Amino acid sequence: MIFTKALPYNDIKRKLDKSDVITIIGCESCVRASGCGGEEKMQELALKLRKDGYNVVDGYMVPSSCTPKLLFAKLGKNINTIISLACSAGLSNIKRYYSNYKIVETTTDIGLMVTDSDQKILKVTMPYQEHKNERGNEYGLCTGEAMDSKKLLIMEAEK
Repeated sequence: MIFTKALPYNDIKRKLDKSDVITIIGCESCVRASGCGGEEKMQELALKLRKDGYNVVDGYMVPSSCTPKLLFAKLGKNINTIISLACSAGLSNIKRYYSNYKIVETTTDIGLMVTDSDQKILKVTMPYQEHKNERGNEYGLCTGEAMDSKKLLIMEAEK
């Protein structure tokens, strides 16, 4: 799975115009586990944007936006902008399937992660180069809150 962090709200707003007719496509996989996606985060973002005067018409959750199930999100005829609550793999898929729309990303990829649903934590195991300082960091599963202690032991593969 890909660990992501949410972009600052003001960065997202800067990519939008008040004339945009917006839908949000959210993913129930990596970004939900990372704490910056899922149904709850989609609703929070929609409410904030509406409060700030943006025309958010609706939103769709898909099991994973990096798979063809994304095609199940049928957009209204007036929609011209899609906000993607997905990792870069999902964003790429959204751009491919909805190439005639303005696409706004809301997350940045940190690297690969493992999760432990029993302990409700995730661990960054293989961060991307620009986030190499994240290696071994643990976060709350579905909250994205940084953990103070390390609980998951990850064995390194022999080379």
